Amino acid sequence: MKRFFKLGSLIVGGALSVLTAQSAEAAATAIQDVELKATKTGMELLLSTKGGDTPQIFAVRRDNLLQADITNTQLALPRSKAYNKQSPDPAIQSIQLETLNENTVRLTIKGADKAPVADLQKVNGQGLLVSLDTRPNATPQPSELPDAIETVTDESLLPAHIAQADTDTDTPDVLVPNPEVIIDGNPVAAPSLNGAPPFLPQAVPPPVGDIAVSEIGASLDVIDLGTAERVPRLVLRDATAREALSLLARAAGLNLAFTEAGAGGEGAAAVDTQITLDIEDEPVQNVFNYVLQISGLEANRIGRTIFVGPRLPQSARNLTVRSVRLNQVDVASAVNFLVFMGAESAFTDVQEIETVESTIDVGEEVEQVERTELETSIEILRADYEDSPPLLRGLQVIGDARTSSVTLVGTPRQVEIATTQLVQLDLRRRQVAVNVRVIDVNLSAMERFDTSFSFGVDDTFADQTNGLLTLAFNNNPLNVARNFIAALEATITNGNSKIITDPTLIIQEGQDASVNLVEEVINESVTNAVISDSGVVTNERAVQLVDVGLTLAVNVDRIDDNGFVSLSVAPTISSPGAQFDLGGNDFVIPISTRALSSGQIRVRDGQTLVLSGIIQDTDATSIRKVPILGDLPIIGALFRDTDTTNERQELIVLLTPQVLDDSDQSIYGYSYTPGEDVRELLGEDE
Repeated sequence: MKRFFKLGSLIVGGALSVLTAQSAEAAATAIQDVELKATKTGMELLLSTKGGDTPQIFAVRRDNLLQADITNTQLALPRSKAYNKQSPDPAIQSIQLETLNENTVRLTIKGADKAPVADLQKVNGQGLLVSLDTRPNATPQPSELPDAIETVTDESLLPAHIAQADTDTDTPDVLVPNPEVIIDGNPVAAPSLNGAPPFLPQAVPPPVGDIAVSEIGASLDVIDLGTAERVPRLVLRDATAREALSLLARAAGLNLAFTEAGAGGEGAAAVDTQITLDIEDEPVQNVFNYVLQISGLEANRIGRTIFVGPRLPQSARNLTVRSVRLNQVDVASAVNFLVFMGAESAFTDVQEIETVESTIDVGEEVEQVERTELETSIEILRADYEDSPPLLRGLQVIGDARTSSVTLVGTPRQVEIATTQLVQLDLRRRQVAVNVRVIDVNLSAMERFDTSFSFGVDDTFADQTNGLLTLAFNNNPLNVARNFIAALEATITNGNSKIITDPTLIIQEGQDASVNLVEEVINESVTNAVISDSGVVTNERAVQLVDVGLTLAVNVDRIDDNGFVSLSVAPTISSPGAQFDLGGNDFVIPISTRALSSGQIRVRDGQTLVLSGIIQDTDATSIRKVPILGDLPIIGALFRDTDTTNERQELIVLLTPQVLDDSDQSIYGYSYTPGEDVRELLGEDE
């Protein structure tokens, strides 16, 4: 068989290749000339060829490059060995035609921003035509496939001794094409092949919310010289900080008292620091504080005298004592936070020390006596950093757990910064009102819900019955999918479902709450023999009681500033089983427990979370018979009636969190008006 393909033009888009038929011993085609001209859509590149058969073209398009390898071709330009054209069009940087090997020529077109869209065609009698579309909205077109494949039978190529089998076979007729399949009265949909979903066009990061930000200046105290004098010109070379400060204080009309007391380590280095100044037209007060900052010295002005030193005595420092009473944050956390910022604190550590003393009696008996003593020590809290100097170095922090207060001792600026940080730490923990609605659904009475309800958050609901994910956008009271609400309301109206409990729990951030609908049942009853001191044996019955029923635990882990509530729900249901006799009057009743844990889930304020899947399947068999006759063999079955029932029940839990407003404008809890039944219960009508 010989196959002839009808090929039109080839569109280059993405990565493609074109193979044209050629003989095994085809001659190379020579490219003798290159002609470039502009068109309405871009440019045309004509490669004039001579001799040979139709060449093969392999084109690939990546980034801003378009490369086409033309095999079975040689480059035979009259004036050069390659063709290179720079910036023939604003959208094209260069066009290059060069020899790749002895039988291949490469055409490279480099676009300015992206690779141009090219159309490669074979022009009869002229060569190869490359049409370039440089328009901004140009898009690659799909490759054109041949409309038909013509085949010609050449019997001479077939072996004569091979007998051809008869391919004409009769196809039996289908009696019932595409029959409808019905199981239990319900039509079954025909199977379909579901392909994998497409990949996302790009990586999508998770969304982020707003972040509360507060700022406070970190600059420390400055010395106010009380003068507006300016320095017209001051030049100092390798002067000590003491000399520079004395000169500036005299220019401001003030006195300077310098002390080297406490100049150890860093303080001694500050005293010996040499500075160089080149100041012009600058206030004296600014220059004085500049010298203090670069030398690391402390200063305090009292009257007309400025006290300066590496570590001033307490009597010469400008100190402030402030007590802050905390409302929410505990004292230990507040003190540790300030210590991390550079402050110093102390705490009392009490340790128990056990000692063992041995005494020897006359009878050579060794008696060991253990004594426990309490040893009290004072530990210093201080954070030392390697590269970053702490901001609150020199601030003293004292915490009192009984009064929940923190006392700050330091400079006014340090005390102000520490107070601002404590105010930001002393935030109220948010509270949320979680409405818990537990619904008991009788699955045996419903034909539609043959398996279970499903899991949903707000307007997203997954129906496990048919394996579909239903998305509905609505504003119904329970704020979940419409079909789910409609089905649930229908079951309640028909009496197939009932609301077991509907409480509202007030839970603080980081706390747990639970709903228990349980009752005590006997789990085990056994008889124990007890021997008294007089040798009398008595039998006592020990009964073990356990709680069975529904237990729903809710944990609120975090409530962020954007109204998202991170919580987890763990419903558990237990029920007693059949009684097992242990002999005598002893028996054991096993407890069946089913539990479901949602894990950590994040929902918005006001969204409803739906949990389901706690299913209880109960089989009960009851026998009714005629006395005496129903116990007869063989014919006794005529006088007995056996009834077997199966009950399937499922618990559906709906949780709706509402974040409470704890601000001063909140009126939550103050505007409650009890109803008539509640007032009657409270006795307000009397």
